[in-house]
Amino acid sequence: MDNKKIMSKMQDMGALIALVLLVIVISIISPEFRTIDNFLSLMRQSSINGFIAFGMTCVILTDAIDLSVGSVLALSTALCAAFIKGGMPVGLAIILSLIIGTILGSVSGVLVTKGRLQPFIATLITMTVYRGLTQIFMNGKPIS
Repeated sequence: MDNKKIMSKMQDMGALIALVLLVIVISIISPEFRTIDNFLSLMRQSSINGFIAFGMTCVILTDAIDLSVGSVLALSTALCAAFIKGGMPVGLAIILSLIIGTILGSVSGVLVTKGRLQPFIATLITMTVYRGLTQIFMNGKPIS
């Protein structure tokens, strides 16, 4: 392989190389980073973003965009937390918030397919509405 091919391969894998180097440096600086508990905590914290990224990949593959996913997540999880805090069984609260999230997400789909709006506009509208509803519901404060 000549130098141009090697450089091209390194550019293609630049993000992966940077991630590996970052993990190595952090592991040297902080031995706690290498623990199983920390690994599990990182996986728990990033799993939500992974699920959202999977769904967004499917949306992007259809040449569309969905700006409202974060607001749907915020509103449905705020409702789930309120259900649990109000005494609802955890399993039922999770199922109910998944149903609510599905319905909220479907509103954008209906606006695009039946209302003939561009996906950017439809999801911008629903993002704004859901973000506002979340702020109203939460009174601008977190549920703990």
